Amino acid sequence: MLRERGSGTRAVFEGALAELGLKAALRIALELPSNEAVRSAAEAGLGAAVISASVAAPSLEAGLLQQIDFRLPEREFYVLTHRERHPSKAARAFLEMLSGLPTAKRSLKHPRRSSE
Repeated sequence: MLRERGSGTRAVFEGALAELGLKAALRIALELPSNEAVRSAAEAGLGAAVISASVAAPSLEAGLLQQIDFRLPEREFYVLTHRERHPSKAARAFLEMLSGLPTAKRSLKHPRRSSE
């Protein structure tokens, strides 16, 4: 079971399989539109699923799912903001939190406020 085509997790997984020469062997029984739907289907015993560690964590901790050893490449995420809009106080706090993470590869650029 996988997310729909265009999902980042699916794209990374299919790329990893292709590098191993296994893409042709992949038989997708069920495509679902959300991470939670994929996780729920796996919890219900409908088959194996590929989901991110953060999505799987609660189910793994509860013993509802088990993890197999298949490491996918790290993914990069970007923070985008509208250049003509000011971020809210919550958005600024979120950006500050992200820029302080030990895994951050570069500091986040905060939008500048114009004096106009």
